[in-house]
Amino acid sequence: MSELTMLQIGEHSLAEKYSIPDDIEWIVFTPERFNHDLKALKEKYKKEKKRLNFNMVIATDLDENVDLMLMDSLIPSYTFFYTENVEALTDEQRFFFKKKMSKQVAKDKLDNFMIDLGVKFFSGQYGDSVAAIPINYQVNPMYQNGFEYEGRMYIVLDDDFGEEYYPIISAIYNIFTPEKKKMETWLEYVKDESVDIKIEISEASEALSGTKTDKWSIEAGNLHRPAIINSSTDKRHYYGINIFVKGKGKVKIGKLHQRWTRIDQGFFINGGSRIVDQNQEEFFYYFDPGDMKPPLNVYFSGFKSAEGFEGYFMMKGMGAPFLLITDTRLEGGGFYLGSEELENGLVKVIQDKLKWLGFTNQDLILSGLSMGTFGAMYYGLSLNPYAILLGKPLLDVGNIPVKSRLHGPGFNSTVDILLSKYKANDEEAACKLDDAFWEKFAKADLTETTIYATYMKQDDLDDKAFYHMTRKADEIKKVAGRGYTGRHNDDTPAIVRWFIAAYNHVLYEFGRGESHGL
Repeated sequence: MSELTMLQIGEHSLAEKYSIPDDIEWIVFTPERFNHDLKALKEKYKKEKKRLNFNMVIATDLDENVDLMLMDSLIPSYTFFYTENVEALTDEQRFFFKKKMSKQVAKDKLDNFMIDLGVKFFSGQYGDSVAAIPINYQVNPMYQNGFEYEGRMYIVLDDDFGEEYYPIISAIYNIFTPEKKKMETWLEYVKDESVDIKIEISEASEALSGTKTDKWSIEAGNLHRPAIINSSTDKRHYYGINIFVKGKGKVKIGKLHQRWTRIDQGFFINGGSRIVDQNQEEFFYYFDPGDMKPPLNVYFSGFKSAEGFEGYFMMKGMGAPFLLITDTRLEGGGFYLGSEELENGLVKVIQDKLKWLGFTNQDLILSGLSMGTFGAMYYGLSLNPYAILLGKPLLDVGNIPVKSRLHGPGFNSTVDILLSKYKANDEEAACKLDDAFWEKFAKADLTETTIYATYMKQDDLDDKAFYHMTRKADEIKKVAGRGYTGRHNDDTPAIVRWFIAAYNHVLYEFGRGESHGL
C-alpha cells in the first residue's frame, strides 16, 4: 500500500527514467488533461471518504490552461517544484508559484532530486536530544583528570588531550532510526581554537553477528552543518555515539540533537529553516505565505522535550501568512533568550518576512502559549506589533526556579538560562534577569499594540504576569485578559479556547472571519 502520493504534471512520466519506491504512488497528469483529471481524482476520493493530498508535485511541462489553484488545499508550501523549461504563464500561476514557495529544479540537479523522495517528503516530524548529564553521557572511566557539569548544558573539560583523538565521552543510549527514514545529528559545543572535536557514529545492530557494520566520522569543518547518517532505509538502525577530542585547551560538550532528516528540503517539515550562532545553538522557523494578505501571525512554540514545530494546523487554518518559531535548546527550550547573534537573527527573519509580504509592523501579530509567551512578548517589545496574544504567560522567568523550591516543579531550563547569562543560579541572578525584562517592557513603545492574555490565577510558575503587564508599562494601548482558577496546567483547554477566540477577534479587525467576543 502506498504511504505517499506524488504528482507529476508533464507529457512524459519521470517514472520511466527513475525508480519510484513501492510505497510512493506516482500520478502523472498531462497539462491538457490536468484540470479534468484532478477534479475526477478529487471526486473519487470524496466518494471513498478518503483525504487527498500530495506530498510533492513536480511540473515538467505546463500550459496556460492548467489551473494550479485546484491544488491549493492539496499541497503544503515548499513541495511544488518545476523543471527549468517550465515557467508560470498566467497571473494565477504566478500567484500559485509564489504562495507555495515553489523551487526550480535545474536539469543537472534532477537526478539528485529524484533520489530519496520518501526521505525528503514524508509526513510528520521528529527530533529529540541527549542532554549533557550523567544519565546520558559517560565520561571515559580511563580519563584521570577532572571535569565538571555546567548545569544541564555542558560537560566542561580543560586539559592537554594529546595530538591524537582521545575518546572522551560516550552516549549511554543508542540512536534509533526507523525504516524509510534517515537521521541527522547536531552537537552543541564551545571550544578553544586549539582543541578539535570528532564525533564517531557506528551502527550497533548485528554487532554480535560478525556482520560488518557502517561507521561515520564527523570532525573539523563538518561539525558546522548537520551530519546526515546516510544509511539504508529498508530496515531500522541503531547507532552508538562516541565523542573524541585532541589538542590542548578548554572544551564544553553540550546536547547532541538527532532528527529525522529531509536532506536538502528543510528542517523538521518541508521548508523549515534555522538560525545558528557560533556556539552551535539554534532557533528554527517555518514561514507559510498563506493567502499573502495581512496579518502575519507569528507563533512561538511552548516548552517540550520533543523537538519540532508546534501549532502548524492551528495557524494554517486561519488562512493568513504565518511564522512558526521553535527553541530546541536546553531541556524543552531556552525561552527564546540567547546570544545577540541568535536574537538579532530572529528579529531579522520576522522583519524580512514582513518586507517580502509588503506588510508593516502594524500587520504583525505575535503569539504563544506557556514558554512561547515569553518569546512573543520579548520580541514584541522590539517589533511594535498590532497585537500580542498570550496564553498562560510566563514573564518572570528568573523567578520560576526560585518559586519552584516551594510551589512547583518549575523548568530545569530556567536554571540553565541563569547560568548561561550570569554564570550563577542564585536569587541575585534571577532578579537581574527579571529586572532586565521589565525595564525593557517599561521603555517599550506599546501605544499601537494591544495585548490579549489569558492566565491561571494560581499559576505555580508565574502568578504575577498579568498584574505586572497592567502596571509596569509607561505607555500601552490596551491589555485585555481573562483569568481561570487553577495552577499552570490545570485548565489548558479553557486557555486554548480563549486564546483562539482572541485570535479570531484580532483577525476580524483585519476583515477576516467572524468575532464572537471574548
